[in-house]
Amino acid sequence: MPFSLPGLVVGTARLGSVLPGIFRSARERERGFSVLDDAVSLGCTAFDLAASYQAGGTERLVGEWIASRRNRDRLFLISKGGHPVPVVQPHRITPSALAADLDASLRRVGTTHFDLYLLHRDDAQASLDDVLEAVSRFRRQEKVRAWGLSNWTHARIDALAALARASGVEAAAASSPHFSLLEWVSPPWPGCVSIAGAENAAAREYYAREQLPVLAWSPLGSGFFSASPAGASRSASRAYASPENAARRERAERLGRRYGCTGAQIALAYVYSQPFPVSAVVAANAREKMARNVEASRLTLTADETRWLEDGGGVLPA
Repeated sequence: MPFSLPGLVVGTARLGSVLPGIFRSARERERGFSVLDDAVSLGCTAFDLAASYQAGGTERLVGEWIASRRNRDRLFLISKGGHPVPVVQPHRITPSALAADLDASLRRVGTTHFDLYLLHRDDAQASLDDVLEAVSRFRRQEKVRAWGLSNWTHARIDALAALARASGVEAAAASSPHFSLLEWVSPPWPGCVSIAGAENAAAREYYAREQLPVLAWSPLGSGFFSASPAGASRSASRAYASPENAARRERAERLGRRYGCTGAQIALAYVYSQPFPVSAVVAANAREKMARNVEASRLTLTADETRWLEDGGGVLPA
């Protein structure tokens, strides 16, 4: 059976704390638990984690929540390892670093396996043979149900897939690049990979041809669609503030009025309305915002509408 991702995945990067448990307040812990409880109550049971989030603090919090709710068997858990540590450890897509990150993540979350495990940022110095050996070992050990890549270019993914075929081993089951109606003005962090915008059309053609599932991060532009220009977060302003993106936001709001929904919901629907499988990583600290995300995941746009949202060509489709 082909691998499939849940359509909506809860982003957790802002949950938890870098501080050890004894320094965290009960209020902070309960706030995190409430966000996770709200997501599950809305039918969202897939969660995106990473060893690097809050220096392991996100996984500790989620692990405490799972132990409290005893719900591991009802969840789809994604985690990531191998993220570089600038200056100190810039090259961590290695078997030893990946194994160390995976085992530490499993301990923090308190689980025997992850449903999907992603290699977090490519490294040009990484040996693809070593990568395949490592992830194949994780699969044999049943520590991961499937594996994939986060912030790898489609050219490197294709090279890895070719090597997997030649070696007779399992290829990546999913890829997690940035994907949104918005185009970056500049990447929010070094080493990030986007498949959004006209300049990345070849990447999207690759995903459409291969039907490789995409786990799209930051599909709503870090709040760019939800906030006024003055109220957008600093990261959203740095990465997305441009006249072109402002125009895309206006078009999304305009189409949203036709559908009786928000511009943010239209932007999320755009992500889903692609010729390749897409899941969206979304974060919301308020139940009503996550509920709107769930509603948007059920909305499909036409090809004419997606093209109009991208560049405004022609007229708003009837």
